[in-house]
Amino acid sequence: MDYEHESRKAWESEGQPAQTDTEDITVLSVKPLREPCVITIPNKLRTMQDQVGGMIEAVYPFEDPVAIILNEEGKLNGSMPNRGLYDSSGNLYDVIAGTFLIVGLSEEDFCSLSEELSEKYMEKYKIPERMAFINGRIRMFPVTDSRNPRDKTSQNQTSGKRSRTDEAR
Repeated sequence: MDYEHESRKAWESEGQPAQTDTEDITVLSVKPLREPCVITIPNKLRTMQDQVGGMIEAVYPFEDPVAIILNEEGKLNGSMPNRGLYDSSGNLYDVIAGTFLIVGLSEEDFCSLSEELSEKYMEKYKIPERMAFINGRIRMFPVTDSRNPRDKTSQNQTSGKRSRTDEAR
């Protein structure tokens, strides 16, 4: 048993850098029903697992040098649907469940997102989405934040209420 434990320990650590020389990377964190935010984390497997809440899976749905890091069991463990993935025609083909990260890609590893890519994906995922089943199909709908007050003009127009200045006319 001791031999098996030592062999496994050696195999698991083979080819991995020492934990102390890990650099931090700047990534985008996208949580369900929230706008994305830029965070800086250590470029470690354990940190990424903590961020997404489980074992990670990397998917590469874009032509840019970025990856989406998500919880590989997010759909199975009941994580809340977060954002949809759409093809070039705008058709929904998958739904990401739970928190996910958008990271940059270097030749051999994950890296920080460039400022340009960070802004691009911040805008792409700015509006949270909510999932619904309609006529047997999954749909994702944008969620607006009801806590953000709209200006009085648009609020009065949409609610049909008249202000005192309107009544005086």
